[in-house]
Amino acid sequence: MKNFLTSIILLLFLASPLFGQSAEDKRFAFRTSIFAHALTYNMDKQNAVGLHLGQLSTKINQDNIEKGVNSFIGVNYAYAFNCINCDSFFVGTLLNSGSSVITTDDGSTYTYSGFGLNVVGGYGWYFENDLSILLGIGPSYWSTSKKSESLKTDKGYGKDVEDRVKRFSFQPINSTPFFAVGYSF
Repeated sequence: MKNFLTSIILLLFLASPLFGQSAEDKRFAFRTSIFAHALTYNMDKQNAVGLHLGQLSTKINQDNIEKGVNSFIGVNYAYAFNCINCDSFFVGTLLNSGSSVITTDDGSTYTYSGFGLNVVGGYGWYFENDLSILLGIGPSYWSTSKKSESLKTDKGYGKDVEDRVKRFSFQPINSTPFFAVGYSF
């Protein structure tokens, strides 16, 4: 999957002159949130593509599950209704490949991997000093499969982990709003 995502990124960056380029000086943007970072390229006034990666560690302490650690890498596309480098509503898609390590109360670990798709709608504020703030929300889907497990006891916490993974595989409204701060250059 990593080779596939790398191929897509290279194709998008190398083929970007075919899509047209804006006359604006700011072609790239680096954006970050608490747990993810992205580098995007403005293909024209309203379209941008990019690469993102991140890691999110969550203390769950619910249903015999202590914590979860999600790591991911992916590609993204954004369409701004007015323009990328101005105040505007936007729609973005994020295609991810990643893994999750879930630790239960007894110290057992369960590793899942797969891909995800997020669609985000929101609003972006662009400031004169080339800083930007993006805020949005939308549905998310994760297709995962269990890769390994390391059991410390036989308390049967694996069922709780499977239930949690299934429960969060599709969310009509993602439980974590999309928030990023960026700098264009």
